[in-house]
Amino acid sequence: MKDFLYNKNVQLILRIIIGATFIYASAGKLFHPAEFAKAILRYEILPVGLVNLQAIVMPWIEFMIGLLLITGIFKKGTSMLATISLIVFLFALISAYARGLDISCGCFSLEETSSKGDILFRIIQDFFMLFGTVIIYLFSERPKTLDTIPAAEQV
Repeated sequence: MKDFLYNKNVQLILRIIIGATFIYASAGKLFHPAEFAKAILRYEILPVGLVNLQAIVMPWIEFMIGLLLITGIFKKGTSMLATISLIVFLFALISAYARGLDISCGCFSLEETSSKGDILFRIIQDFFMLFGTVIIYLFSERPKTLDTIPAAEQV
C-alpha cells in the first residue's frame, strides 16, 4: 500500500484534483470579496472586524495553495497549509451544520441560502480532501535509506 501512496502518478493526481478544487473555490471569491464577506458573516463565527480581512486574504491563500499543489512546488509545506485550511473549513462547516444554520457554505458559490444537505455534502467532500492532503504530506517524498543515500554522504 505504501508503494501505491508513494507512486508519483498517484501523488500527481491527488495534487491536481485538490489543487484544482482550491483554485476553483477561490475564483468567485477573488472577484467578489463583498459577497464572500457576507457568506463569512452568515457563519456567525468571526468578529465583524475580521470578516473583511478574511474575505480578501482567504481567496488568495486558496488560489496559491491550489497553484503550488498543481505545480508541485513546496509539496510538504503546501500540503500542510492545505491541511490546516481544510481543518478550519471543516470546523466552520460542522459548526454551521450543528447549529442548524440554513446557509450556503460559500465554498464554490456565494448564494445566500442552501440546504443542510449541501453543507453535509461539503463536510464529506472536505474530509476526503483532508485525507488527500495528508497523503500528499506523508508520502510525497520517500524517506532516505542507506540504499538511496550516496556513499559520500554515508560517512
